[in-house]
Amino acid sequence: MLSDDDILAAVRRGLGAPGADDAAFPAAGARITRHLLLAGEIVRCVETRTEGTAFHAGTRDLSDLPEYDDLDRYPVPPPADPGAARSTLRLVRRGSVAAHACSTCTNGRKPCARCRGAGDVACRTHVPCAGCEGRLCCLACEGTGKRAREAADRPQGETAPRVRCRKCGADDAACGKCRGAGRKKCAVCGGTASRPCPDCAGGGTVSHDFCAGTGRYVEWTEGVVVREPVVDTVEESSDLPARAFTWTNEADAWNRVDHVGEDAFPPNGTDAGSGPSTRTDLTEATDLTKATDLTQDTDLAEVAARLKPRLGFRDGEVARRVRVRYLSLARVTHDDHPDRVYVVIPGRPAPRVVTVRSPRRAWRLAALALLVLVAVVAVSRLLT
Repeated sequence: MLSDDDILAAVRRGLGAPGADDAAFPAAGARITRHLLLAGEIVRCVETRTEGTAFHAGTRDLSDLPEYDDLDRYPVPPPADPGAARSTLRLVRRGSVAAHACSTCTNGRKPCARCRGAGDVACRTHVPCAGCEGRLCCLACEGTGKRAREAADRPQGETAPRVRCRKCGADDAACGKCRGAGRKKCAVCGGTASRPCPDCAGGGTVSHDFCAGTGRYVEWTEGVVVREPVVDTVEESSDLPARAFTWTNEADAWNRVDHVGEDAFPPNGTDAGSGPSTRTDLTEATDLTKATDLTQDTDLAEVAARLKPRLGFRDGEVARRVRVRYLSLARVTHDDHPDRVYVVIPGRPAPRVVTVRSPRRAWRLAALALLVLVAVVAVSRLLT
């Protein structure tokens, strides 16, 4: 953390004054406040456990699945990465597996519902002629076998040849495909009015869906453990505007806290509800300091205070990763510079200074803009 002297020296350098020239920006009249930027994320691995009846058509070997007696007490190790993608663990309750013979079918087959086990279905003996569709089968008798008093006219644009009608004997009058009948014998059933059932292919039975045609099925009690990451984004600027983050860059002296697993924070003895893992809370700044590889940092007290409301355990939480970075900025105002605010950002090799308008100057500019607007309105009314 920069001292007050370092902060004032940085502002003087920013003004182009020698560092030892206190007259350029005297300490008297300078007001320094410190503000912490905190950004990062808290990733929790949240677990849900459910139990229900599972079913498999046919036979199945379940020996590859873990067995449990009490799902709530079954130990599952905390994940190495709390932010890993959603995962699902399936288990079998010990002694719950039961294989059954299907009682509603015969060796995996059941009567076909369409033909009711007969193997065939009704079919039309004849179908309309594809050439004339029964409407212009014969220009003399129209498929009746009796010639009309006046022969029908040949359809306009017809190019297909006409043949002798086998019903009335008229020459050059009948459709060449059905020869005046207007229909043809069904090619599927050959005119027998019966065809094989398309659902069972004539066999009369179909595969039983419930047992997948095996005649057997397996039931068991299944436990399912689902884990998925839940991300809580952290971005706080401690009484500075949100754009304060845009004043910084990666070269600045950010401090970082990055922890995964139970040792991220000291345990408080609260049970996590998932095997041997324990739930923990961050309550004191010193605790966070012990949990990091950083040296003692007074800013950690504020980091701890800001993170504490976010670190309560969620229902089903089994692991977490806290990854944040923080940077202490100094806000400097001076009686001799009422229109400017100087923000000192620690960095390497030297602190940087960002100059922004003071609230007083911002109000003055807003008032001036309002005054100009009022004047424009007044002039426009006078002109009209």
